[in-house]
Amino acid sequence: MMFKNSTKLLLANFITVWKLLAYKLVALLIVFGLFLPVIPAIEGLENFDLLSESVMAFFSSYGFNPSYVNLLVSLNAILQTLGSVISELMITLPLLTIYIMFLLFIVLPFLWHFCDVAVGETLYGYMASQTKYGFVGSMIRKLGVSVSYSILLTLAVLPFSLLALGGVLLALHLTTIGGMLLYIIPLFLFLYFLLIGSLRIALFSGWMPAIVVYNCNALTGFHKGMNALSRRFYRVWSTSLIIVFILLAIYMLFGWYALIIITPIASLFISIFNTVMFFGSRGMRFYVDMDTIITPKKLEQTDKLHRLKFIV
Repeated sequence: MMFKNSTKLLLANFITVWKLLAYKLVALLIVFGLFLPVIPAIEGLENFDLLSESVMAFFSSYGFNPSYVNLLVSLNAILQTLGSVISELMITLPLLTIYIMFLLFIVLPFLWHFCDVAVGETLYGYMASQTKYGFVGSMIRKLGVSVSYSILLTLAVLPFSLLALGGVLLALHLTTIGGMLLYIIPLFLFLYFLLIGSLRIALFSGWMPAIVVYNCNALTGFHKGMNALSRRFYRVWSTSLIIVFILLAIYMLFGWYALIIITPIASLFISIFNTVMFFGSRGMRFYVDMDTIITPKKLEQTDKLHRLKFIV
């Protein structure tokens, strides 16, 4: 039911996808703008040209329905040259290395999730009372809590990002063995990202909705969100597995072209799923569309008791 209701709400609020797409592009442009000043220093490294050639060769071969064995081999070649570039960068320009890591692992995730609370407020208005909140207006109203939430979430998901990166590095290292292992590694990566991604979605699913529903700070929202999650963790995780499976399948089928539209749709869908989970866990009624209201079973039983008492 959570997946079905989330899908209906996604279609009802699909205009938010384009707003999210615009915001994500702005966030990427900001990070790219902060990265621009260091490009001349990186271009001066000995192995930079080899890295550029390997990256361009990878993207030129990564179209629709690519050969994942060849992709892994290409990625391993990128890894080898990237390792040389990073080693040279750390030795010659250590402060610049720290700056780049800060941009990739702190600034980018922070900006990426900064809009989550604003999206949550627009969803809460629609689901609770069919009230429409402006996306930009919500970002301004929720500026303070959005900053604290995004900082804490960035730190909370960092272990998952490192685990995902470690899995990729291990898989690429195994490609050097060759043989049948090359054909098993794509399946290993699929299952690994399925596990990591679904756990990441499930564990933090109640955080943002709790902040919006209770109008509280980020730490209080985390506590309330974990309480809501604890009531139906396995149902939430199983639905998260379905969501990540579909996203990975689409990505593997269409390649990196799919990222352009999958990214904002996935972001909105996950926010909707989180809110639906929280509403259901707290026993709150909510609109799926103009004519459909979902009533949790506990409220249905309460309504029946009230009607029975009225009859008596």
